Amino acid sequence: MRKSFVGLGAVLVLIGIGAASLPFAESLAATRLRAALERGGVKAETVKVGLLDRSITLGGISGGAHDELKIDEWEARGLAWPLDELLRGRVPLGGLHWGDPIRVARFHMRNFRLATPDTGDSWVIGELTAVNFDLPRYDAGYEGPFRNEVMFARLLGALSVERLDQSDASHVTFEQTIYSAAQLSVVGYRRGLVDSIGMKDFQVKPANSRMAGLAIADTTARGVDVRRPIAVASSLDWEPGTPIGRVPVAEGRMTGFGGDLMTRYGMSLGSVSTETVSEGSNASRSRFRIEDFVLAPSLRSVEALGMRMVLQSMNLKEVRLGFDCSSVEDRARHVVTIENCKLSSPELIDVSLAAQVVDTDDEFWRALDEADFFALLGTKAALKSAKLVVADKSLLQRSLQAKSRLSGQPAAAERAALAAEIRRYQPPGVLITQDMSKLLDSVARFVEQGGTLTVEAAPQPALGLEKIDYLLKPGADLVNALGLTATVSR
Repeated sequence: MRKSFVGLGAVLVLIGIGAASLPFAESLAATRLRAALERGGVKAETVKVGLLDRSITLGGISGGAHDELKIDEWEARGLAWPLDELLRGRVPLGGLHWGDPIRVARFHMRNFRLATPDTGDSWVIGELTAVNFDLPRYDAGYEGPFRNEVMFARLLGALSVERLDQSDASHVTFEQTIYSAAQLSVVGYRRGLVDSIGMKDFQVKPANSRMAGLAIADTTARGVDVRRPIAVASSLDWEPGTPIGRVPVAEGRMTGFGGDLMTRYGMSLGSVSTETVSEGSNASRSRFRIEDFVLAPSLRSVEALGMRMVLQSMNLKEVRLGFDCSSVEDRARHVVTIENCKLSSPELIDVSLAAQVVDTDDEFWRALDEADFFALLGTKAALKSAKLVVADKSLLQRSLQAKSRLSGQPAAAERAALAAEIRRYQPPGVLITQDMSKLLDSVARFVEQGGTLTVEAAPQPALGLEKIDYLLKPGADLVNALGLTATVSR
């Protein structure tokens, strides 16, 4: 029993000695940290190190020959960083190099300001908080002119963050254009895959402008995949301007459009949205929509005056448009289908397009994913069918009435003259055949009587994209090559 009490007493003594020495150890670590920061050209008014909670707190940070870097507060808690590295003054802010790993349970920063004299731009962040910041070791080998950009892309390719919240952030470019956002939230970021993104009050303000040229009140996205752009920007041969390819988004939506550009031309827009649903491992269905676009030019705007006069001549105060497009990509069946792309203007016109491309090969999908549209022409893919439907509601009549006001001729005479001109039309560099004349006659009858014009393409066999050159050559028989037909219905 006596030995037990002696052992317990020894433990308590050790704990007491450790507790008494802890402030000294923390003070020593803070002193060495401050010295390490100053050697790296960074000064801090206050430096605190917490060994028990593995935390570092810095205040009043400045750095650079002309104080290009300023941070009011910088704090990291739950650092997974070796204690001996801390005691040597090596910490993320002062000693972390490209490629080094680090884990932080919670990171917080307030009033970050950075100017880059070499490029003439600057960054400002009001507040930033990150939870469970996990960065494993990544490749830092690079010899080239864009090291910082490539290293940052590689960092993003290795990084995982449970949640990141940022407020009052802005970037001023060399041309003094300001990009800003009141709030940005990223949830579930894992090496380029993002669960969700939310942004409030995004603005683009041109140089020497009081008002934002473009403003978007709310932007949300879910299931965002930026792995392809990260891989492109991480490569040894990357340089600014390199195409980054498509960024898959399961669901995205932007609302609250505004700004000087839209006000000046009398435009408003309800929302822009996109959805993509997987239908198996090699197929997906996508839908893109633009809703509630309104063009209502004001007489007080010089830029919109001409547009306003055109609408008035058509007896219109405003034009409303909507766009809805659905498509299917089936890589297993080697098919891309545009099911229905519809542009609709109530009481004016409806235009819809459907098409199908078959025999898509690996080169086609690569070009599509990388947004290299010129490369599509060298693939084996072929146009199987296409259908364009134009349903006139009043646009033809209104347009001809406006033209008659300028010419002084009756609207009926203008309609007849336009139909006759279409029938006589001979497209330059195109073989004029009987089928071409029938096609033009159908368009002319649509002008004469209105209704619905349907133009279909059904090439036999399917027209390979590599044959596009033929369609551009003088004397090409477009009607036969594309299998074009046109019909008019009331």
